[in-house]
Amino acid sequence: MAAFHLAVSAGADMIEFDVRMTRDFELVVHHDRSLGRTSDGSGRIWDLTLEDLRNADAGSWHSKKFAGERIPTLREVLEGLPVSVGLDIEVKTDGDRRRGIALPESVLLLVREARREGSVVVSSFDHKFLHRLHHLDQSLRLGALYVPVRDGFRSPSQIARLTGATMFICSRTQLRARHMRDARAAGLAVAVYGVNTHAALAAASHAGVDAVITDNPAQIIRAIRST
Repeated sequence: MAAFHLAVSAGADMIEFDVRMTRDFELVVHHDRSLGRTSDGSGRIWDLTLEDLRNADAGSWHSKKFAGERIPTLREVLEGLPVSVGLDIEVKTDGDRRRGIALPESVLLLVREARREGSVVVSSFDHKFLHRLHHLDQSLRLGALYVPVRDGFRSPSQIARLTGATMFICSRTQLRARHMRDARAAGLAVAVYGVNTHAALAAASHAGVDAVITDNPAQIIRAIRST
């Protein structure tokens, strides 16, 4: 949560974060499959309960200043950040043997409970998950993440038809002019991630993307405002 509040203070329009499901079907904000890299805990998210995760220090790895920072739940993020700031909820299912059971329903329920439908995009590399979520609520904005090995012969508009997505998302190095042409013709928004330098921002801007996702929001926002 400390990182999210810093991004809001820097002027970020939207916060992107990853969500996984615990053993007891709680949704928590965590990028990796396992705890080890960014906390003093251990084990895979889907093998642990929410109580297990609550005991992990998720801040000390970065700086002593953030010692004691805890892994938040999706509910805490939805309720703890200003409604004026958009949220890109990237749902991860990789590695979890349950293959997303109850996941679309759980995400939708929490978004609705927080009344954040208008300020949320739900994104995923798991296009089957997106399709299931779209079936539950066709008004919810979805973003389809691109995997070249799997999606290399599919255009953004084809991916959108398969998933119900209205946003095409890829890394800054994966974006091609044909993607932009097809997305524009289909009325899709385009976002790229990994935009962490001025040069990467300039390239994304030249390509005409609608959004950039960065690990350095303060730096990139300053660069945007100075142009």
